[in-house]
Amino acid sequence: GNGTATATDNCSAQPTITSSDITTAGACPQTYTITRTWRATDACNNSSTCNQIIQIVDNIPPVITCPANLTIQCTANTAPGVNGLATATDNCDATPTITSTDVTVAGACPQEYTITRTWRATDDCGNSSTCNQIIFVDDSTPPVITCPPNLTIQCTASTAPGGANGTATATDNCDATPTITSTDVTVGGAC
Repeated sequence: GNGTATATDNCSAQPTITSSDITTAGACPQTYTITRTWRATDACNNSSTCNQIIQIVDNIPPVITCPANLTIQCTANTAPGVNGLATATDNCDATPTITSTDVTVAGACPQEYTITRTWRATDDCGNSSTCNQIIFVDDSTPPVITCPPNLTIQCTASTAPGGANGTATATDNCDATPTITSTDVTVGGAC
């Protein structure tokens, strides 16, 4: 793989070739330098040496895979991990570090928005790669409305909403205070 030294000698047919290594740590766990000293020795025990420098580097970023894009309801948890986690593999680091950052953009109403979640995988030598997961937070569930009870009132009484005639109430999964409006359709009676 890394080559072999060759030697010639003026007297011996083929000198003996040996090597020894000294390893020096690099800037990160996957990098180091090997100083390989080659020694050629002839039959009369005369020898000479040369050095080979082998640098082991890690300059390849991890391969990252994002979780699928999603549409979730506004009541769902949007935290990283709840909606999937990115995975990564690296040629040198068995466990690259995976982090995420979010950018949120408002939608058509206050309860709807889009999260662009950028996942980053970084190996021990600082090489990194990213991918994006898009999470659309949706409000597609209508409010639940409860009408006041049906009434029979005198012709002189007010027919306006509220007061003695009652008011509708509503709850919503996303909006704490849904807007309540009313419209009337009047149909003639027997007199």
